[in-house]
Amino acid sequence: MTMMKSWMKAMVAGLATLCLGAGAANAQIVLKLGTVDAPATHSGVGAEAFAAEVAKLSNGQMKVEVFHAGKLGSIPEQIKNVLQGAQDMHLLYPEFLTNLIDETKVLSAPYVFRDLAHTQAFMKSDVFKPGLDKLRSLGGVILDETWNWQIRDPRGLISVRPVRTPDDLKGLKLRIWESKTAIETWRGLGANTAVVARPEMYLAFKQGIIEAGPETIGIAYDQKNAEVAKFWTRTDDYYQIINIMMNEKKYNSLTAQQREVLHAAARNASVAFQAESTRGFTEKKDKAVKEFGVTVLEPDLSPWRKKAEQIQVKLEDEGVIPKGLTARAKAVK
Repeated sequence: MTMMKSWMKAMVAGLATLCLGAGAANAQIVLKLGTVDAPATHSGVGAEAFAAEVAKLSNGQMKVEVFHAGKLGSIPEQIKNVLQGAQDMHLLYPEFLTNLIDETKVLSAPYVFRDLAHTQAFMKSDVFKPGLDKLRSLGGVILDETWNWQIRDPRGLISVRPVRTPDDLKGLKLRIWESKTAIETWRGLGANTAVVARPEMYLAFKQGIIEAGPETIGIAYDQKNAEVAKFWTRTDDYYQIINIMMNEKKYNSLTAQQREVLHAAARNASVAFQAESTRGFTEKKDKAVKEFGVTVLEPDLSPWRKKAEQIQVKLEDEGVIPKGLTARAKAVK
């Protein structure tokens, strides 16, 4: 009888271990993705579309939890968190990597790229590849190799007074992000720059800390900056393509099939992202005008482009952008 009890105990223990192993194998993988924009923005819509695609393609075995509006920190903080493994994923604006990767320093330089297609070609080129290799060595992996998260809402400037030429920027207190390229570009155009995190822009406008900030009209509407700054100037100074950056160790811990789910989801979600960003310069622009009384200015950009030529040279002469990178970027087909 004692032997029978011992045998039964061993069998139960074995079955329990087997069940636990099966449970662990089937446990849902939960990943955290952080953005800095409001849920209604193209970033928010794109991030939620990505989460939905991951759930669908994995048959519910993988889940992405999205944290909007800087809940996981500012962009620099989230980049650091992902690279160090404290955060799984971040919806990345590559121009914020200038402190880490040389190749990104040209992305927000004024009037280097002709259009979105040119920018996309650069990001997929051999010129940009060393930057992606460096990012991986630092602990980050890019999920959309097609670089198709294109912002179709053109770059511009939201401000408290009309800006038509670079001369109108003189003395203007302008919000900028932590990028030497961006800071020196707008200083070169004539503005007084101050680094302010995007989620803090509305309050900075209200308190008079800033009087302007480079952003699309769609974002200005979604982030409510159009409530306090009543002029938006289209500048087209550069073209934006964003991506999803993931911690490399977390990425490598997944199976090949699970990694492909993430890549496919990133590619698929770019459709929703592009559609929402397109709405920025149609529906949201109209709403900014009607609801907040914003005046939309689309001036002749010749004076801007002329001044940008001097800025491009200065950025390389001062070592802000590596020598020759601007020419190499312009030459990409």
